Amino acid sequence: MHSEFYEKIMRPFRTHPQYVSVLNLFNRFLTLAGFLLYPVLLGWTAVLEDKRFFAFLFVPAFFFLAMSRIRKILNSPRPYEVYDMEPLIARDGGGQSFPSRHVFSIFLIGTLWCGVLLPVGILLLLCGVLLALIRVVAGVHFPKDVLWGAALGLLCGAAALFISTL
Repeated sequence: MHSEFYEKIMRPFRTHPQYVSVLNLFNRFLTLAGFLLYPVLLGWTAVLEDKRFFAFLFVPAFFFLAMSRIRKILNSPRPYEVYDMEPLIARDGGGQSFPSRHVFSIFLIGTLWCGVLLPVGILLLLCGVLLALIRVVAGVHFPKDVLWGAALGLLCGAAALFISTL
C-alpha cells in the first residue's frame, strides 16, 4: 500500500466533512453492535443452560488476550503513522495495528452466533466486512490488518464452536 492509495480513498471524505461524521457513526455503531451482541449471546446460552456457554466465554477470552499480546509484541505502525496523514477516525497513540482487533472481535462473535442463530451470525459477519472497509478507508488499518483480523476471528470462532461440542 502506498500513500497514493490512502489519498485516493480518503479524498471524498476530506472534501465532504459530513461524510467523515457518517463514517465515524457507522464505525461506532458496528463496533458497539458487535460488542453488545456478545453478552447477549452469553446470556442466552446461560439462561438456556446451554453447554456451549463456557466454551463461548473462555475460548474467545483466551484468544482475545493472546491477540492483544501479539499486537503489543509486533507493534505494527498504522497507515496514518507510516504516511504521516490525519486519520478519519480519531485515535490516540499509534502502533498495534496488526491484526485489527475490532475486525477480529466482530468476526469471532459473528461466527459464534452462526452456531446459535444463523441469521444473526450472517448479519454480524456482513457488519464485520463493512467495519473492515471503514477501518481501512479511515486510515487506521492496512488491508492486511483487517484481512488477518477477519481470518483469525473466523478461525477462533470456529475453534470455540468445535470445543463447545466436546
